[in-house]
Amino acid sequence: MYRFIVSLIFIAVLLLLGSCGVSNANAKKGFDTYLNTHHHNKYDILTFKRNFNTATMNPNLYWVELSLKEKPEIVINFRWDAKNNDVYVPDFYEEDRSIEALTQYQKEEILLREEMYQVLDDDVVAMEVNVFNHEINITLDKDPSFDDFRYFSNKICSVLDKYPNTWTREARVDFRLKAERKGFYELIVKPNNYDDSRESYRYHPNSIIINNYGSTKADAIDQMVQQEFSKPNAPVFLNRIWVHQSDLSSMYLAIEKHKPREGVQNPNNLTEGAGMFLVKMDYDDLDLKIMSYYDYKTISRDNIFLDLMEQLPDDYKYLIEDS
Repeated sequence: MYRFIVSLIFIAVLLLLGSCGVSNANAKKGFDTYLNTHHHNKYDILTFKRNFNTATMNPNLYWVELSLKEKPEIVINFRWDAKNNDVYVPDFYEEDRSIEALTQYQKEEILLREEMYQVLDDDVVAMEVNVFNHEINITLDKDPSFDDFRYFSNKICSVLDKYPNTWTREARVDFRLKAERKGFYELIVKPNNYDDSRESYRYHPNSIIINNYGSTKADAIDQMVQQEFSKPNAPVFLNRIWVHQSDLSSMYLAIEKHKPREGVQNPNNLTEGAGMFLVKMDYDDLDLKIMSYYDYKTISRDNIFLDLMEQLPDDYKYLIEDS
């Protein structure tokens, strides 16, 4: 009953705030006037609807989508402040969010994506480029070699360096085989103009990161881990893989050991983490060797992976930590 009353009060507040804002008709009229004055006959309006934002409690925000008439595939979207007749820009945004800037970004995004396909088309089975998330998914016929990573990094950088205002961070390049939902290898490609010196943790150029699920290789490693370490009352979970940054067959594994959850009643046989194994593995020889075990009774589970990374030889580390 209490929750129901609170919900009614909240809805009433939203309706009250919404009724205090600029009416839909006046908001649309104001936006049409602004668009015709500053961007005469340049855009088609695809969407214009109220977009009340609970974070700002601003009842005058509208969600807008525009398409560029000369090139309809260029679609921009933003929130419009109908009271101030301007694009709504939150305080934490530093980059230009004007209609002109958003349009230019979309133009460059299309050019960047097209050029990336032209540069890599003959080298890949398939590819997806997500400029907004700074991600590239590449499908190959076989696992990439160390030389392949360097080749793709140089090719990708040659494109990204041309668009510093569009691709503003390092690229995360996922390499997958056909029929895999997630690649085993992920390569960090850092454009030459990207400066991450202020970051507390940053990647070494061309760092190779391993995904511990979703690929044929990860499934094979997990199967080996289960056969070697899992017990009926102490299951294990493969949590992290670090690869030698040039010898791709040499790896370290973080394997979490579980135990039955403490307590008299545990009808679902639930488990909880008990500790973490650090295991060295040679994939070519299918050899696993325990290097150390960290019991959660004596070491905190928080930041365990950073603690483990500190124990790794330098050739397996992909992060730079400022001291």
